[in-house]
Amino acid sequence: MTHVLILGANGQIARYAIDLFLNEADVHLTLYLRNVDRLGKLGSDRVRIIEGDSLLFGR
Repeated sequence: MTHVLILGANGQIARYAIDLFLNEADVHLTLYLRNVDRLGKLGSDRVRIIEGDSLLFGR
């Protein structure tokens, strides 16, 4: 199984990529975004959602 991390998972390109990856049978997604309420329900057991600010990685 392939694991994919998507930073800024609420963006337009990220949402398109999420749909593409979920159509693959062996991909597990970790979605990282600032506000999980904006993402909505994905309904997949292959998705893990983490709320946080990616700008804190550089500190």
